Amino acid sequence: MKKAIISTIISAGLFLAGSAQAANEMDPAVESKLVKVCEAIKSDSVIKVNVAIRDSGLGMKRIADGLVCNGYDPVSFAMANEAQKTAKFLAKKSAADNQEFLASL
Repeated sequence: MKKAIISTIISAGLFLAGSAQAANEMDPAVESKLVKVCEAIKSDSVIKVNVAIRDSGLGMKRIADGLVCNGYDPVSFAMANEAQKTAKFLAKKSAADNQEFLASL
């Protein structure tokens, strides 16, 4: 009886750990759309950025303030890839203080 209780507790613990891990994974469709936004930012085309953001289903402000592309925020990612037009565009849309980025453009 004691072994049955212990095995039940261990099984429940493994099941809950698996559920918690699965909850942190991103939906592949959403991830693909966000990758397209990062690619558009890198392309230095404001039109492509607008289209990619619209297709992602998220708002401009949410993308500008919350997206991470290769470990960078969108403005820094654009600057790292010498995409000044998109960096300037996203800096204007971001709630963060990106005056230093705007000044350097």
